[in-house]
Amino acid sequence: MNNLNDSKLIISCTTDGFISNEPDMDLKAVDPKNIFSFLYYNTRLKLTGVGSLLEKKYTEEKGLISWRTRGQLGLSGGIKALTGYQRHELIEETIDKVIKSFNGSKQIAFIQMSLRSAKEIYLKGGHLTLILNERLFNLKFDNRREITDCKGTYHLTKPFIHCLNSTQNRLISGFGSGRYRKYSPISKTQCKGDAYLALTRRMIVRLLRDSELIQIKLTRLDILKILKEIGLKGSLNFISKQKGKLPIFNSIPSTEKTLVCLKKLKNIFPFFKPEILLRN
Repeated sequence: MNNLNDSKLIISCTTDGFISNEPDMDLKAVDPKNIFSFLYYNTRLKLTGVGSLLEKKYTEEKGLISWRTRGQLGLSGGIKALTGYQRHELIEETIDKVIKSFNGSKQIAFIQMSLRSAKEIYLKGGHLTLILNERLFNLKFDNRREITDCKGTYHLTKPFIHCLNSTQNRLISGFGSGRYRKYSPISKTQCKGDAYLALTRRMIVRLLRDSELIQIKLTRLDILKILKEIGLKGSLNFISKQKGKLPIFNSIPSTEKTLVCLKKLKNIFPFFKPEILLRN
């Protein structure tokens, strides 16, 4: 990697692989003088019988979006290194979300669905139920390397000279998250009783608070009245807590109860399209 010339790039490097625009790297011969590569080559040969140092996994033909160490997205869909955002959706949808977030908050809000762990059930009792988590997938540059130059649509980086420089930049990248974050996600909600309706209520309130989305400005009392009309409980305090939080589209599971609420909301606002909130 260190011997690549200026026209070749190591785009990303993780534990078990890396992305580069150097052609035929898997065909390069091992230099016996390089003790680490030579030991790795011999070990792999003994274990697998394959006499090569590197193995090509995939070739991206269209292009690549890369913004951090573990954040790469191939335009063809073969490379999808999105640690923390594993969603079953079309590659075109993911690309669209990533590009839009770059031009906005640099975050993608989504609902993560998982099951209670065996340890939690053992310690606290109960059943194997679903857990809903509101998550924010962060697309900000992680400042693990120093930006040196801009080459058109991308930037070149190099390792930091001193650990203090790295610590300072990592601290800067921490702003906008944790206690500095404006839009903090809600904690996990177990599917006990009407947890799907609780999620529906949050998304509807956030939608109604966004005057640009519904094309009308509503007060907290107006929203509380609407909640009661569609059969959902609420309070002025709950509505206030949703201020500044954006609705997560395609997040609500399609169940009998959630569909009834969204249908009633459409009766109040004929231009409202329930499918923008329903999970695909």
